[in-house]
This record gives sequence, structure tokens and C-alpha cells, in this order.
Amino acid sequence: MVGLEVEAMEPISRSETETSIGLKSGEGTVWQFNFEPEASKPYFHPIALEDGTPLTWVRPPDHPWHLGLWFSWKFINGLNYWEEDRETGLSEGRSTVQKVDRELHPDGSARIVVHLNYHAPDLPPVLTEERALQISAPDESGSYRVDWTSTFTAWDESEVLLDRTPLPNEEGGTPWGGYAGLSIRLAKDTSDWVPFNSEGGSGVEGTKAKRANWCCTSLKTSTGKDAVVAMFDHPENRRHPTPWYTINRPETPFGYFSPALLYEESMTLNPGEVLHLEYRILVAPGKFEQKDLDVEYQDFIHQEAKP
Repeated sequence: MVGLEVEAMEPISRSETETSIGLKSGEGTVWQFNFEPEASKPYFHPIALEDGTPLTWVRPPDHPWHLGLWFSWKFINGLNYWEEDRETGLSEGRSTVQKVDRELHPDGSARIVVHLNYHAPDLPPVLTEERALQISAPDESGSYRVDWTSTFTAWDESEVLLDRTPLPNEEGGTPWGGYAGLSIRLAKDTSDWVPFNSEGGSGVEGTKAKRANWCCTSLKTSTGKDAVVAMFDHPENRRHPTPWYTINRPETPFGYFSPALLYEESMTLNPGEVLHLEYRILVAPGKFEQKDLDVEYQDFIHQEAKP
């Protein structure tokens, strides 16, 4: 990591309502997890630096179903869970929050466990998820981490098909096919996005559809500060190292990236089968190099061995 001058930060405090949980620094919000019933999916927004400078965008006009930092399958058994009707705000398939357990700790860390059902309207679930989110307190540099663990269980009566928009070389394919899963939409007033990965790839041409242990986007905030958001794919995840989906269109503006485990092909879960996915999201001020994120990746995958 390139040397970073650490500024004095405002006192942190916890923020909690019936439909959200978050961390504040002075009057600014560091992060907030939202699960209001009218939303189609639970999501983080904002994801910000410790000083409250936001790094995410929720419901941009071009894609109002982009929800800051969120998870969505594209198709489950042929139903679209990703896009929403622009008038109703509802997708064909529903991701329904059943219960949220939350622990807020005095140091600014938190643990959130979300139970979700995936189902067609007014029908029983075909897939369930237990999502555990462990959010660290900001460290002395202002960096923090979201360790995201999702355990999906297929219903016990039939197979569950997880699919995506096909790729150009497939029947009915499009240039934008392949996306699904954990995703982040970068704030419209951030700039100078540069995605890069664990394999030395840089830019969209060096990262999109490329398999890697991690992918990071460096950027400048609205105030001109350097920052990074990185995602790490656990080696025990299915299809690791995952292909990544990256978009960098400053003219729109459209900054986005995602570990896209369905990019190359769909996935079928047998009745009762469990799919376990584990990721880390790093949010940090300053400039990072590949070697810095390789160290972070090793910390992520070996954290259970720590005393």
C-alpha cells in the first residue's frame, strides 16, 4: 500500500432502525445495510470511507435494480430475479427476507445474519439462503472489511437451475451476458476507475471474464482522494478462481464489478443440495498495489487459523 496520511476521524456510533443497521462517523455514514420490506433485495448503501465519503450508487436511472453492494441471481428456474419492473419495483422472482439477526458491537464491528427465500410470487420457495455478514471496525488506516458468507439450499422436490443471460457465442447471446451474484455499483461522482486483478490484469480488457483470486477497482472520490474497493473469492468456492465481470464507462457513468461464478455456464443444484459461497469486500482509502492485495487475500483465506 502506498503511504497514506491518516486523518483524525470523528467518533464512531451505531445506527439502527427496524429496517436498517449501520455505522456512523460523526454525521457521516460509513456503511448501512438495508432490508426494508418494499425493497426487492437486502443491500448495503452507502458503502463509504470512514469519513463518510460514499463509494456506492443505489438505483441509478440506467439500472434502478442496482443496489449499491448487493447479491442477486439472474435467473432461477427461468424466472428473472435481477431486473425489476420500473413501475412496480418488483422482479419476476422474489427474494424475500424472512428474518434478520443483528449484533452491533461497541468497537464499530457488527454481525448480521439474513434468512431469505427465493420463490415465484405466491408460491413456496425453491431456494433458501442464510447470509452471514461480518463487518469489521475500521482499522487505524480507516480500512474495513465485510466478510460475506452465503449458504444456499435447494428445495427438496426438484432441481434448481441457476442461469444468466447467455454469452455472444451462445444461442440468444448478448455482449452483456454472464452476470449474476455479488455486485457493486460505484458512486456516480467517483472517477478514475481502474479495475485490476490478482493475475496482473488491468482495465476491463484485462479483467472481464478473466479468472482471478481477487479483483479490485481503484478510484478517486468526489473530493479527489484515492480509494479502493476489492473483492476476494474464497478458494473453497465452487468454480474458484471465479471469472469476473467488470464495467468501466465513465461517460455514463457506469462503474461496476462482480465475481461472476455463472459467467461461463449455468449451474444446477440437485434437490436438497447446498451451495456455499464466501467472499471478502475490502473498503480502504489510499492506493494499493497487487502485492498489498495478495497479502489481504492470504489473510482472508487463513483467518480461521488465527488464534
